Amino acid sequence: MAKQQDEDLTPEELEKREDEIEDLALALKQAKKKPRYFAIVANGNEVLSLMMQKKPFRDGPLRKERREEGGKQIYEGVCQGSKGTTLVFKFEDGLPKFKRGRLRKFIAETTGVMVKPEFAELKV
Repeated sequence: MAKQQDEDLTPEELEKREDEIEDLALALKQAKKKPRYFAIVANGNEVLSLMMQKKPFRDGPLRKERREEGGKQIYEGVCQGSKGTTLVFKFEDGLPKFKRGRLRKFIAETTGVMVKPEFAELKV
């Protein structure tokens, strides 16, 4: 989900962005009950984009999102609710460089959904 300024977008792009934000907010709420796959595009310790869906991500859309956002890393894994507003993000390839607060702030600013993220390594 691109993080461009809204005033730079055409009406069609703005509508698409609003749909993406609604989809992400819905996926976050659903992740509290059932596991969801996630992908986070980051640059160092800054979160640039978050995507969630029921099925694992394919490489093509992830590379496209990383290029659009100007990110360096893509973190993938599974996210599921724990208790209350806590969401546990289980990462496939080690823990990310950014802190939980950065992800919490990104989610709150982007979707308005208040969650408390926790990080863990996905045991395969």
